[in-house]
This record gives sequence, C-alpha cells and structure tokens, in this order.
Amino acid sequence: MVAALAARPRFAAWRVLTWIVLILAALGGVLYLRHGDWPYLVGAFGVIVACAGCILRQPWARPALRVVALLLALWALATGGLMLAHWGQFATARAHALTQPQPELLLLVIEQARRSFLLGLVLKTVLVPLLLWLAWQLGRPAVRAQFVARN
Repeated sequence: MVAALAARPRFAAWRVLTWIVLILAALGGVLYLRHGDWPYLVGAFGVIVACAGCILRQPWARPALRVVALLLALWALATGGLMLAHWGQFATARAHALTQPQPELLLLVIEQARRSFLLGLVLKTVLVPLLLWLAWQLGRPAVRAQFVARN
C-alpha cells in the first residue's frame, strides 16, 4: 500500500504550465495555418513536439523545452518592449480621429485596439516570468530524475 502511494506521481506545477504552453502553441498553429504564416507554423509545431515529449517524460524533450521556454521568454520580452515603444501612437490616433467629421466610430475602434494591445502586454508580462520559471524547473535535479529512458 505504501509503495503504491510512493510510486504515484505527485502534482507538479511545471506539468500544468507545459500543458498550457502546448495548448497556446496549438492555438497559434491553427491561426498561423489560417494565415499561411509558414515560419511561425513550423515554430509552433516545434513547441508542440517539445511540450508533448515533456508531458510523456521523454529524456530528449526536457532540454528541448528548456531552450524553447527561454526563447519564448526572450521573444515575449522583446516584442513587449516594442509594443511599449509604440504605446504613444494611440494618443496620436485619438487626436487625429477627433479632427474627423464623425469621430465616434473611429474612437471606438481605437479604444478597442488599445484594449487588445494592453491585454497583449499584460499576457507578455505574465508569460515572461512563467516561462523562465518553467526553464528553471526543468533543470532541477528532482524534475530531471523524472525523465528516464524507457525500454
């Protein structure tokens, strides 16, 4: 009885985050496929393969997902910085819209774009530390020991 309880895998937050990354990569892959964005589609497929390998605890997948998590964190940091650099364009667009004869619809579209932009920034702000944490977790000895080659 005690041996059976000890053999059961315990809850691990890194597995949950791996599933979330997998789901987001699959969603991105579908969007990239619809828009014909082949380089991003190939990248999303690579992320999906690395996540699936980690979920199955394949030894090759742990270092691969560590690299993927670090690259995604750097990508989110860089694109978030670029987004912040363009934040002032919303004020410019708003001022330009106010000079138009009927600015209500333009102002509504600008406000919706600003909210989407802000949501993207918030998601990137949350994702960067989570992805760095995932890369760190996958390097810890306790997690590394869970990835053993199967016969």
